[in-house]
Amino acid sequence: MDTFNPKILDASIRDVASYLSDNQKVDLLLYAMRSLQFEGPSRTVIENAIQSCLQVSTLSPENTAKARILRARAKLAVGSHHSAHEDLQAALVAEPDNPEAKALFHQRSVTVEKLLSPLPRHKERISNEIWREIALFLPRRDLKALLLVPHALSRIASQILFWELDLHFSGTTDGDEQYVDTWNSERTSGAIKDDDTRHAQRSADILTRVIVDSAFASAVRTLRIFASNRDRDGSMAFQTGMLTNALPKLINLRNVHLYASSEGIAPIIRILQSSSPRLRGLSLQSPDAPADLSFLELRHLCHFSYSTHGGNPTTIHNLIAQNRSSLRSIFLENPQPSPLWTFPTQSLSIRNLTTIYFTGHFPNTSHAFADILTNGRQLETLNLTCSALECSSASLQFRSVINTNALPFLRHFAFSVHSIGRRTSDRDLFPSIAEFLRGRRHLRSLQLVAHEEAVQHAVGFNAAIWGVLPSLDGLKGLSITYPTDLTPGLASWLIPRTLLALTLVTDYATGFSRDPIPYLDQLRPLIPTTLRYVGLSDINLRHASAIVEHGFPMVRVIRVGSNYWTVSRQRVDGVSIPELEQWPKRRALYHATEWLEWLGCEDAMVRIPSAFSLA
Repeated sequence: MDTFNPKILDASIRDVASYLSDNQKVDLLLYAMRSLQFEGPSRTVIENAIQSCLQVSTLSPENTAKARILRARAKLAVGSHHSAHEDLQAALVAEPDNPEAKALFHQRSVTVEKLLSPLPRHKERISNEIWREIALFLPRRDLKALLLVPHALSRIASQILFWELDLHFSGTTDGDEQYVDTWNSERTSGAIKDDDTRHAQRSADILTRVIVDSAFASAVRTLRIFASNRDRDGSMAFQTGMLTNALPKLINLRNVHLYASSEGIAPIIRILQSSSPRLRGLSLQSPDAPADLSFLELRHLCHFSYSTHGGNPTTIHNLIAQNRSSLRSIFLENPQPSPLWTFPTQSLSIRNLTTIYFTGHFPNTSHAFADILTNGRQLETLNLTCSALECSSASLQFRSVINTNALPFLRHFAFSVHSIGRRTSDRDLFPSIAEFLRGRRHLRSLQLVAHEEAVQHAVGFNAAIWGVLPSLDGLKGLSITYPTDLTPGLASWLIPRTLLALTLVTDYATGFSRDPIPYLDQLRPLIPTTLRYVGLSDINLRHASAIVEHGFPMVRVIRVGSNYWTVSRQRVDGVSIPELEQWPKRRALYHATEWLEWLGCEDAMVRIPSAFSLA
């Protein structure tokens, strides 16, 4: 007859626990305590066990919150409401979004309110939790407006706004080649310098608040840092020292964007590696050259972005390979033709990706297009820009997947060619892409661009490519090259009626760019009246108001080159007169997507490198 000695089970539990880390032991202990009664002799056991858990120096915020909540439940069971209230507050400090702590805290608040005010004058019909869920759907501009409302929404909006922090250590005049003001903005250099100084002081104040206020620091989810790409006055060492003190305080940090020189990126990344090893999103932008990331080990990234000029991307590919299984979104940009900067097929698991942005070199032997089209079963966004195209078989790779249900979840597609090899010619490239896209009714945005007339001729971009547009009856955003053989009347007729945002890319040598007024006059009659945004290449106009007067009277936002204008309308003597306000440089550089969303132009296909596709 088999006999069982309970002490053997106790010894086995002790032996297994000896191999666990402190946090794992706490997990095990908290799980076991949930089976105990909160009253009677077990109450003392629970109190002692939780106190021992909280003394673990490396205890994670999640386990801290669990321990505090368990002790609060035990105290509530015996009527110790004040002590339970303190534990719930501590749990929310450790993990602000813990739903169990919020529910208990709200339950406790309602109980106290009923006891102290049996006949309340005013009863709030909607709880703060519901207001929070509503506020999560609002754009940041509306959240800022709510700060002035004398209501609980004001505090909720403040908390949500500070989920994302911007730190500006450099001015807008420092190395921003992506913005060129060709329209002679009225702002003086002195006003711009004062604005830069104000933002630098604001960033210093934010860092100080992060260091001294743990509750404020624990609310931050996304951090964007814009540092100088030239350490002219030696301020980089001071800024890095401030970040050394501040970054470890951001215990709930999930996403980081960093704009700095290749030398300035490494010290900050080293801090992040130790303070936020479970970072979910990382975006790096070094305008001079790729930074050395050989030391970096982050294995939980869902989103990775890197934008630079030239250089060798080997260390970047190694980092991508480390996160091969977790990556869902990838953004790699190198606008300079570099034979080393090719699509990292070997480092990626394409079948796991939902978003691909790639700007780089496609050599003659490249099979990147076929690999993406064949394996990208979950892709929703595909944006490919050929800074140098030497692959003559690209059209064959697109033709091979037609009628095979490739990319079934595709919603946003972009393909651009900036330059081609001296001997490269693939005149079926854009016709094959058009055939691949034909009839995709779920496609929301489309970009088809070929720069310069010689490039258009080599890759087969002509008026016939526009013929695919009427079959895309779900299209909201369109960015497309205007070829020389396309008449304005036919172009406006081919534009889908569902379109909300339109960008026309023209070669400066064409008639459209040299004398755009006749083209705009002919485009105007059949342009969709629902259009909200129009973007044009740098064209020969004295003032952007001519675009509204002659071609697009219905739009809310105009973009010419890298300059934006908001269009407002005032009625004078019964006549609607448009007024244009040019955006400040800082808004165009750092907050374009936020403002476009607020103005109803979120389909404008404007993406900044600091944006995160995953929250």
